[in-house]
Amino acid sequence: MAEKRSFLDTPGYLAFLAVVAFWAAASSGSPLYVRVLAGITAAFAAGHLTVLLVRRRRDRRTVADGS
Repeated sequence: MAEKRSFLDTPGYLAFLAVVAFWAAASSGSPLYVRVLAGITAAFAAGHLTVLLVRRRRDRRTVADGS
């Protein structure tokens, strides 16, 4: 049985978070500190999404090779 995890660690939510943060970082109506923090958040969300997707692919290959 797969362990239950938070929806905050799903690929869909991470992609949504990255898009919203990039949007806020690109918004010229926001103060500079908001744009900088949004850019940092977007970079971390995109990085975490990449790591999550690579880990899932590796796990699927391991299961497929083991069967």
